[in-house]
Amino acid sequence: MGYTSTASPSSRPPSSTKTLSGHRPNVFLIIMKKQGFSGIFCLPVTPFRKDEVDEEGLRRVVEVIVRDGADGLVPTGATGEFPYLLHEERKKIWRITLDVANGKIPVTAGTGAVSTKEAIHFTQEALDVGCDGVMLSHPILMQANDDETYNHFAAVASKVDIPIIMYNNPGLGKSMSPSVIERLGKEYDNIVSYKEDDFSHVRFAEVIRRNKDQITLFTGSPAAYLSFLTHGAHGALIAEFQAFPHLMKGVKESHEKGDHEKAVYYHEKIMKMFNIIGTYFAGASFWGRYKAIWRLRGLDVEYDVRAPCTPVTPQQLEKAKPEFMKLDIDDGWYVK
Repeated sequence: MGYTSTASPSSRPPSSTKTLSGHRPNVFLIIMKKQGFSGIFCLPVTPFRKDEVDEEGLRRVVEVIVRDGADGLVPTGATGEFPYLLHEERKKIWRITLDVANGKIPVTAGTGAVSTKEAIHFTQEALDVGCDGVMLSHPILMQANDDETYNHFAAVASKVDIPIIMYNNPGLGKSMSPSVIERLGKEYDNIVSYKEDDFSHVRFAEVIRRNKDQITLFTGSPAAYLSFLTHGAHGALIAEFQAFPHLMKGVKESHEKGDHEKAVYYHEKIMKMFNIIGTYFAGASFWGRYKAIWRLRGLDVEYDVRAPCTPVTPQQLEKAKPEFMKLDIDDGWYVK
């Protein structure tokens, strides 16, 4: 699964001949090239202080996510404010994340970019600093047709020999067609996984049906996690794990045990979480919401988000707190 293509060797485009010589020994690169990523991957926020990356805050964020049992990390995704980061800041965040993770779980860098040229540049840099893979968005800020989407991923996959998670988000551009997803997964051995942020049930059920035996498939929202698992998908690649990890793991573990009633229980708690966030954090940026919840968990990070985005206010968090406490919070939820 994942890195094993069903296309014949003669029909597949040539992959990169680069080796990992000179990079840190990376067992995840070898494993994921064979089977793809799976489980719950978390998209950490990027903490700021005085509009600079808060290194100590980021280290604590990553440390706690690893402690809480995430199966992987995806720094500099949308939750990490990638559109607002300087190029050197992306690399700094990857290095810090890799240092803290220390080989315990894979680190897959968000390398989304407006142009294919820049996407290749970021993806090569992610390999150079030692990342275990990348999450690469489809063409953004345009309504790309199938050929443009295919060529974008094909160009990156053929030039940089690193496991790639394709990322589809209709909020950034036009959704990838199921046929293009299937074609890319068959033709490129280093395209191993896919993240879906288009939550039309008919669409994602078809994407899963066509691809589940070829690449691994992730939902981008815990609200759809149980449905994805039921259809045969392989995980969730989400921001919300850092906020309420016990709810996300509850769905996963209950499903694995065949306890559908318990899985639905955790699913409904997740829906309640979204209701609280939508009610009390109205007007705040997506990533700002999770920085506020980190503060509620006891972590010393600022509310700050990069301009022109809007943070959660202390008043909003205070009003939301009693409602969040109803989400099966125990002492282990707090950061000591």
